Amino acid sequence: MIISALSGLLLLASSPAPDSPEHFFVGRTEGVGVAQVIMSGRHGVRDRSTGRIDAAGNLIFEQVVEEDGKPARRRSWRLTRLPGNRITGTISDAKGPVTGTVAGNVIHLRYRSVKGPSVQQWITLQPGGRTATNRMVFRHLGMRVGTLQGTIRRLD
Repeated sequence: MIISALSGLLLLASSPAPDSPEHFFVGRTEGVGVAQVIMSGRHGVRDRSTGRIDAAGNLIFEQVVEEDGKPARRRSWRLTRLPGNRITGTISDAKGPVTGTVAGNVIHLRYRSVKGPSVQQWITLQPGGRTATNRMVFRHLGMRVGTLQGTIRRLD
């Protein structure tokens, strides 16, 4: 039920600036976190990801997600930065579009999981540009049903 730590997001129409949140996700990253789910308790979540910018300026992000007690799964992200610091795109295990915004060093995404809950995610790039915090909130019928707190680390 938990969509794990996202790691991948957005991009600029041209090459991202070295200090932009988007640049963080180009190359290899890994995430580690803890999910807290109602009636399931706490469990670890890990991901390994590779991101690149395609010729059209989209961030293409491939991710392998591992949750304690579940088989590993693959996720694919395709995200585009729009005027006004808005984001749009798709995730292979989301129902409908991904939308969001970039404000300074924070990326805020919204989407619905194919398994039901709506997801809000805040990725905050930390000083130095090598790590980011990842906070996710999962809601079903307006009730919070899960959270994820984690850290994403840039490997390249």
